[in-house]
Amino acid sequence: MDDEQKKRIAINEATYRRINEAVRAEGGDHAIAFLCECGRLGCNQLIQLTRAEYEAVRANSRRFAIVPGHGIPEVEDVVARHERYEIIEKHADVDDIVKPTDPRRPLEE
Repeated sequence: MDDEQKKRIAINEATYRRINEAVRAEGGDHAIAFLCECGRLGCNQLIQLTRAEYEAVRANSRRFAIVPGHGIPEVEDVVARHERYEIIEKHADVDDIVKPTDPRRPLEE
């Protein structure tokens, strides 16, 4: 996979993350529908996460929540598997995309 393909996938994932950041729901342990944050062009599947589960994913700029099986091994690793979703972590070679596009990143990064 070439660098341009890797960057396109990272941009797709960052876009889905930005959409999910707009989801407003109170805490609690009920599930909320989020868009799959995978890099597959045209994916519009929903995943169910609690607010706490989503916040745990958002704690790391390189991590995204996806539908199980939507990972792309050439550009990311699955770091956690759950019944309803998986968490992937982008490889470091696309940090220049995923970190600056993280709406929660510290300003000094």
